[in-house]
Amino acid sequence: MSDVWGRTAPTRSAPRLTAPRGLPLAYGSLFALAVALRLMLCWANPPENAFDDHFEPIRMIMKTGAIPAKDACFECYHPPVFYWTSAMIGKAARALGLSDAGTMKLLQLLVCIAGILTVAVCYPIVQRFPLPDRAKLLAFGTVCLLPRHIYMSAMHGNDTLAYLLAALAVYLALVMFERNAPPAIVVAVGAVVTVAIFTKYTSVALLPAMAVALLRAWRGAAIAPHRRLLIAALGTVVLPSLLLAGSMAGNLQRYGTVFPWNVSIYDPSLHRPRDPGGIDFFSFKPWEKVDDLVLVPGELHSFWTLVYSGMWFDTEPYFVSYLDANEPWWERYYAWYRGEGPYPGRNPSISRLTRITGAGFILLGLVPAALVLLGLGLALSGAWRRLLPDTPAMSVALSLLVSLLAFNVAGLIALTLRLPVYNAMKPSYLLTATPSFMISLALGAAWCGRSETWRRILGVAFGILFALAIVHIVHVSVAILGAS
Repeated sequence: MSDVWGRTAPTRSAPRLTAPRGLPLAYGSLFALAVALRLMLCWANPPENAFDDHFEPIRMIMKTGAIPAKDACFECYHPPVFYWTSAMIGKAARALGLSDAGTMKLLQLLVCIAGILTVAVCYPIVQRFPLPDRAKLLAFGTVCLLPRHIYMSAMHGNDTLAYLLAALAVYLALVMFERNAPPAIVVAVGAVVTVAIFTKYTSVALLPAMAVALLRAWRGAAIAPHRRLLIAALGTVVLPSLLLAGSMAGNLQRYGTVFPWNVSIYDPSLHRPRDPGGIDFFSFKPWEKVDDLVLVPGELHSFWTLVYSGMWFDTEPYFVSYLDANEPWWERYYAWYRGEGPYPGRNPSISRLTRITGAGFILLGLVPAALVLLGLGLALSGAWRRLLPDTPAMSVALSLLVSLLAFNVAGLIALTLRLPVYNAMKPSYLLTATPSFMISLALGAAWCGRSETWRRILGVAFGILFALAIVHIVHVSVAILGAS
């Protein structure tokens, strides 16, 4: 069979799910740690300790039975899936006699379970790529023990459910491309993509990423005949896009904008501290965060520095404040954080353990970051063919993952341009592309792992990172429990 370019179409053989050779215990141990640390921090963390009050729209739905207007509360502008589902679970819990506080903790626990399931879904994704087990283990372990993902699994909000749905959409899409787009899988992909979009708008990155992957599938004859490819496009991109367009049209008619926002209620750009000169998208200065582990004046402008450092440490501090007892300083700090007072100066009482773990994360986190960039370079340049089988399904899979990361980053940049304060530059928004980071890291680690010296260096660096993550989360959890 020839493709549309007149070339002989390559075989549609696909990289199938393969059992890890010789390291199942290591994968299981990492996953067990992922579960234990997330449950520990979630149990310790008070439900109200989160970026925003996502309970308010849930309570409104529980009370009225209807989804509130987009401008009815500060978080009501978000898509409704998370809030409606949580409200139904909350109503059932209250009907069974659970208290309001107990219901809040239950809903927070459900977010934690979504975080755990995200890690679980990442396992079959990484195993679909026949890379060396050591490389896949480092990548999977990073997802298991990434501090930001653990933080988000303990904070009540819609982000973590969006991560799960995005990872599930990626997994199902990989299966779809491997199996020549059977209708049942196409329907499943389209359904998950749609639910993800109506959970959090960062998930919209799935639509163009899926479109790029389908275009790659067309060019590489990964799905044949063309009628089947057309059905896949309709089910996974066109129909979800039409539903989103219908929602946007309704928003435009009712609110005067396709994506209503909460800045009319409270605009952070008018209140929160900012560095003079605006946001810098062309600098990366992680060394600044080694001394100042949290947000400070003069270090609020470097986009990449804030995103990177926040991925590895609690720089926008919601947990670190429990690690020292200097409450007067933290009160003044949070007043500055909200734009209500001057910066109180450097905290003199942060413990040595906190500084060591924070500095270790910021410095050693450069290793996985470099591997991610290397893996992206391999994927974009075509050099991945030296590590992976050159099949249409593999090419499409990499196109999907790289595109998801690219559109996710583009969305965060667009948000920052619209709201040029640190609130917009949250690394949590990039965890929608968790599978992309994981596979890029695995590719980079596999490339470096061809050298025994580099294998040892990576083993030591990641071993220290993983140990720091365990110590840090246990430290935070114990401190929160001690303060309660």
